[in-house]
Amino acid sequence: MITISANTTTLVPLTLFEKTTLSGATYIMDLFSNQNHNHFLFFLTGDTTTNNIRFNYFPVNIAVSGGTYDYKVWQTTGNTLSTSALTINDVVETGLCKVIGNVPLIPTGSTYNTSTTEYTFY
Repeated sequence: MITISANTTTLVPLTLFEKTTLSGATYIMDLFSNQNHNHFLFFLTGDTTTNNIRFNYFPVNIAVSGGTYDYKVWQTTGNTLSTSALTINDVVETGLCKVIGNVPLIPTGSTYNTSTTEYTFY
């Protein structure tokens, strides 16, 4: 289980390298709420790990309500934030995510900060 704090940058440890089959892959994380069944998609960028063969640390800053989520991480070479064209073979990690904190609004948009390589959802 991974733990993320809402509205706070959290370094999330994932083990993506061992199942990645695409050269130069980018990753999409899909959080599926166990409470209201909403999906939240975002790119994982800014891997801070120097040795990604063992694990990866991605900075994540999301504005979703606290609770439990199932997550999937998809590998892709595209830059479209969608899983519709991806297959089960593109899933490189699945698990359970606990989000701590509450956000009163459901995210309606996002901004990308190039200097910190983070997405902020609002």
